Amino acid sequence: MGELVAARAPRPRAEATRAADWRPATAGEIAWLAVLPCALLAIVAGALLGRPLGQLAFGPGPAGEILPGPIVRPEPTEHARYAIAVLAPLLLAGVVALLARRRPLTVPARVVARAVAGVQALLVGFVAFLFVAQRTLTYRSGIFTLYPTRLYFTWTAVAVAALAAGGCAALLRREHVVRRVRALGSESTLRRRGCLALAALFVAVWLLSAFNTDASLGRAALAVQGNIFLWFDEAFAILNGLAPLAGFHAQYAQLWPYLPAGTMALFGASFGVYAGTLLAVSAVVMLAMYATLRRVARSSPAALALFLPFAATSFFKEEGTFDNRYTPANLFTMFPLRYGGPYLLAWLLCRHLDGRAPRRLWLVFLAAGIVVLNNAEFGIPAFAATCAALAVGSAQPLRGRIATLVREAAIGAAAALLAVAALTLAVEGELPHLGQLLEFPRIYGVDGVNMAPMPPLGVHQAVYLTFAGALVLAAVRALAAHRDVLLTGMLGWSGTFGLGVGAYYVGRSHPDVLIDVFSAWALALALLVVAVVRALLARPLRRPALAELAVLFGFGLAVCSLAQTPAPWRQVARLERTTAPPRFVPVAMERYLAARTRPGEQVAIFGRLGHRAAYDVGIVDVSPYNDLEAMFSRTQWRGALDALRARGVRKLFLLTDWAQYAQERALVEQAGYRRVETDAGSRLALFVR
Repeated sequence: MGELVAARAPRPRAEATRAADWRPATAGEIAWLAVLPCALLAIVAGALLGRPLGQLAFGPGPAGEILPGPIVRPEPTEHARYAIAVLAPLLLAGVVALLARRRPLTVPARVVARAVAGVQALLVGFVAFLFVAQRTLTYRSGIFTLYPTRLYFTWTAVAVAALAAGGCAALLRREHVVRRVRALGSESTLRRRGCLALAALFVAVWLLSAFNTDASLGRAALAVQGNIFLWFDEAFAILNGLAPLAGFHAQYAQLWPYLPAGTMALFGASFGVYAGTLLAVSAVVMLAMYATLRRVARSSPAALALFLPFAATSFFKEEGTFDNRYTPANLFTMFPLRYGGPYLLAWLLCRHLDGRAPRRLWLVFLAAGIVVLNNAEFGIPAFAATCAALAVGSAQPLRGRIATLVREAAIGAAAALLAVAALTLAVEGELPHLGQLLEFPRIYGVDGVNMAPMPPLGVHQAVYLTFAGALVLAAVRALAAHRDVLLTGMLGWSGTFGLGVGAYYVGRSHPDVLIDVFSAWALALALLVVAVVRALLARPLRRPALAELAVLFGFGLAVCSLAQTPAPWRQVARLERTTAPPRFVPVAMERYLAARTRPGEQVAIFGRLGHRAAYDVGIVDVSPYNDLEAMFSRTQWRGALDALRARGVRKLFLLTDWAQYAQERALVEQAGYRRVETDAGSRLALFVR
């Protein structure tokens, strides 16, 4: 990170002239001097342009399309202001490029050094204020009345992180300590294998806390139980012969559900098989990130020291107890359905930048295109991050780089689209409907279903500053033609990806959703730590700047997450606590469906776990959604009922124990279905067309 630290000017000799103190500014100094003007410009632009740009780009959808019931709170102004905030680091990088290359800026060295130190002091003071503000931050709007406050980091964690940052900086100034650390971090076959084994064991311990079976789910944390309905049925929809992006509208992932669907077809359609499959994918993803950090750090012990806090912060506890917790590890919509593809892409990109594999760039973009087609919310930021990393992590001239990136990206994206088209054709006989990729982002982000305003101050601004810092540092290193293009490229990747996925929290500013972004934050911090430590070791006095201490402090907070590491024996005891009958096996629904259908019959079940019930009974549920909670609008209902009519579906089952039942029943009857009966046990109403 030395590129962003002002060089300390030597004391002028008595006979030196005043002009001798002037010299061309470095790219890092220019970046620090331009921080405040660019930030001020972004703030003014957000204040003046946020509302008109928001209405233009994120205006609400058709009035009256959302069914009564959910909280509808469009936030176009907030979305536009975040878009402007995302552009601010790019503006800063552009200013640095303009002044550092085309118009060299000559400055007085001592004045610039003091100005840079002052800007860094202001930044560190602002970050400190944000961590104080989190103790008074409240979530009292909309659906968040149950979350009056959320304290992410206790004063103890803040103190430990501060002491760790200061201690690390002090130890790096001692030569014998540095020699000892370098000796411990040297690479060998034994250390490489041992560190990999420790990383795998650590991941296994954490993922054990996310495992459940049908029998143990009834005693899982309430937040875990409340989310299962929304993603478990996506695999059963595939088992029923539906293909995401075709006849089935997946809410979270279009491609990952094929894996658990395959293992469930082979080993039994239980939640244990489903969870075990996705946790195995999460384990592979996390070990790929360990491999990524090992390549960047050039040392297995150093990579392990970076990886353990990264993994613990990725699985930061959101709710529940330490023995029975709710984290992004058992919220499978985060790991692996959203993060899995981007992190595997980062590993592949790292190998490419390191000169290992693949040499053909279009293969990297093939993977990036598949990541986008799996989940657009995290896939588009991952695709953009890949472009950014390849732009800054290469010695090729920028103009030639852009032309190459455009060509290879087009080839890779086309290949990804062809691959997914072949998949949907094989499963359901339809080409993919790409509009489904943005269906739910539009419902939540544009229509404002279950949204809430972002608090004015808090830890989320510190997270944003980390991503912005990683991106700007990558640009500065690229302008300086730094030889370590791997670290430069991965800094650009992590910063761009983090700014992109930050929109996930901006849209739904739930206190738990910020934790879902912690993994990307921890990755950026780990990469920044590598840059900081290398910069300090290359400096004669090894005296850290305030910004470098801030990075070490942020990673110290990630280290504090290790205190949440689950005890394996307690997790085994948790799995032994079961319920009878299993909580998420819809026995009453299956009994009623078996009595009202014949084997192999095509029906539509609009209720919870309808696709699972149909698969267990031996019928085919062709409902295009996984749950009634995914059907917010009349547009969705009309499209679903049109699809049923095209398939010739005669029987439709609709859950009656639901706040929107009256409105949904009216839509069903308008489509030509009439209610025949209602079953009290399953709370399903049978409609026949």
